[in-house]
Amino acid sequence: MAAAVFAVAFLATPGLGGVRGDRVQVDVSKLRGTQSETTIAVDPSNPLVLLAGSNNHRSMHVAAFSSTDGGASWTAAHVPFPADSDVSGDPIVAIDRTGRQYFGYVSVAQTSRRTAVFGLYVPSRAGPTSPWSLPARPVESFPGGLDDKPALAVDDSATSPHVNRVYAAWSRIVVSGDIGFGAIYLAHSDDAGATWSSAVAVSDRRGTFDSYPTIDVGRDGAVYVGFWNALGRGVYLDVSHDGGDTFGPDVIVDPIHGHSSCTPDGISIPAQPANCVRPNPIVSVDNSAGPFAGRVYVSYGDTRSRGLKEQDVFVAAFDPSLRLLFRRHQVSSRGAVRSDQFWPASAVDPSTGILWACFYDTRGDRRRRHAWYSCSRSLDGGVRWAGPVHAASVPSDERARGADSLHGRYKREYGDYEGLAVAAGVAHPVWTDTRRLRTLREEVYTTTLTDASFPH
Repeated sequence: MAAAVFAVAFLATPGLGGVRGDRVQVDVSKLRGTQSETTIAVDPSNPLVLLAGSNNHRSMHVAAFSSTDGGASWTAAHVPFPADSDVSGDPIVAIDRTGRQYFGYVSVAQTSRRTAVFGLYVPSRAGPTSPWSLPARPVESFPGGLDDKPALAVDDSATSPHVNRVYAAWSRIVVSGDIGFGAIYLAHSDDAGATWSSAVAVSDRRGTFDSYPTIDVGRDGAVYVGFWNALGRGVYLDVSHDGGDTFGPDVIVDPIHGHSSCTPDGISIPAQPANCVRPNPIVSVDNSAGPFAGRVYVSYGDTRSRGLKEQDVFVAAFDPSLRLLFRRHQVSSRGAVRSDQFWPASAVDPSTGILWACFYDTRGDRRRRHAWYSCSRSLDGGVRWAGPVHAASVPSDERARGADSLHGRYKREYGDYEGLAVAAGVAHPVWTDTRRLRTLREEVYTTTLTDASFPH
């Protein structure tokens, strides 16, 4: 009841989009236990087919969900794990032009010496009703380190020399004493994930900590990889013009200076005080035939200024050669009351070239604790943005009793990312939500948004 009253009060806030009746809320997961870190992909040949995933804190493994009616209904899709897998997490999904679906995750196995062994696995299946196949070997299993925060993408362009090639990127973390070092690596597969190429280094620097890789592929087969340097050096972007075999020098997207209140750098906000929020860069390429075709966008989160510890969402744009067009364009305008916008996801509709961005938004709560998952879109190549509208009909509160715990001891709150897929004029945001906290804990929700969802 309190959440409903709070939501009604928010809808009267001037200048902010309310919840329309056509924005039906769909519980994707319907699973007991906390869900976190959602991901979603749409079939490039059939926009009614969707694949989503999340961490399930009850089973300690990732969970997959499938829809064949444009997200109106979902079924659980069990994903296979290695026989020695004790824990899996960091789900990632993709679908190629033939309809083959890919679901990646990091698997952790405890050896007899209580040493954790990490491996990046990418099972696949022929379509939404087919059984999953687990490859005999992982994409990467690096002795003496761990593979973290992977990203996945498929080259789905009919004009590309590498059509249907699957790309996986991750942060390879090596621990030396009490210090961890991370670098971004990438591999590709041309046989539906059965085997993978040798890992190629993407990031230039060594002895630092690069994380949060993100991938998208242009119509000509160019592979764009973004990432964040977690030691306060900023967000970066790189490109490969030979199918992921080699990368050029890293290009700075935004020299974010970082915040020492968290390790690695991040910022504690009232809505997520324990597990600090970070930039979470997302690369999105305009593969449409529109006026901004070929443009490469990077969305990311950062504080508005060094003096005000408010988180907001920004976007930068580059041409296909990574020449900077603009950086740090704010997605949502600054309000009269302090607020936070965090964990952004972005995507370009390949049918229209419209750029979408979704994120948690605390506007409407002066205490900055309640967050609505909200979305905006740009019609002019990321320069101007519509006022954000709510994807979620009710706010979430990760500070509420019973929220965010992994067996009562590991605070994840909203996790480290949420998801967005866009095709054929329809946006499919996917996020975690506390509205069913008393029964199922934190659930995965989705809805559909179109251009008509925004005031005109």
